[in-house]
Amino acid sequence: MKYTEKQKGSLYLTVVLLGIILAIAVGIIGGVVAGSNLVKGLGDSVRAFHIADSGIDEALYQLRVNSVSTDINCSDDFLLYGTSICMVDITEGEITSIKAIGSYNGSQRRIESTY
Repeated sequence: MKYTEKQKGSLYLTVVLLGIILAIAVGIIGGVVAGSNLVKGLGDSVRAFHIADSGIDEALYQLRVNSVSTDINCSDDFLLYGTSICMVDITEGEITSIKAIGSYNGSQRRIESTY
């Protein structure tokens, strides 16, 4: 069976159109996957920030109740929340400085508070 020039042109046009549609679909899927990963990382970052903030609160509580002036490791207190690290470094002088690091799923946030 011989193909006419019109049939050959239609085949080439079909292949080119399918290639373009496939390229657009792959680009859209790639963008959706990248956006999904970005949102997940943002959520982990916010959780790490709140863990560090809770560490500051824990240090302030320990300072008020026990007059503790050493470092506080509050990881055991936050195990229910999936905490990796929450370490508080307290430096006393004229101004007391409290530094807390919160970590969750590889995201870390550091907060420093002075009073």
